[in-house]
Amino acid sequence: MNATKMAIFITLFAGTGQGKNHYSLISVNKIRKLLARFHKTHVERRWVFQCIHDLIENGYLTRRPRYKRHRNGTINQLSSIIAITLKGARFLVAKKVSGALQLMKSILSWIKNQDKRFPVGNDLLPATSNEIDPEEIRRLKALAEMVRKPMPG
Repeated sequence: MNATKMAIFITLFAGTGQGKNHYSLISVNKIRKLLARFHKTHVERRWVFQCIHDLIENGYLTRRPRYKRHRNGTINQLSSIIAITLKGARFLVAKKVSGALQLMKSILSWIKNQDKRFPVGNDLLPATSNEIDPEEIRRLKALAEMVRKPMPG
């Protein structure tokens, strides 16, 4: 793991409240500001996303997208919930990160269903297809049919 990925991982860990939670709601822009302030590391947004992707691929993090539904039917994407996995917590404990042991205990408590803080259910999922207006579905199908027609000529 390179220095930038480790700095991002430590920043995400700090965003959990030093192990009080096992998830963080921190945005990519906030991660960049914290990296610049505490790690003297300046990176672009795309590199933060790539590092988070790599940490997810290695099994240290998981990510859940979040959405806010408005009454008028529109949906806005919010910053994702990034959770540190048990493997990630063990990695931090092995690196002697202060508070990582408390994080590992928090994760184990959550796994045993003693911790009900992690958001669940419909709060995290986008609208399903049966919640979309039937008129909108009809218009999308008509548009798809127009695209499939051969070009005159």
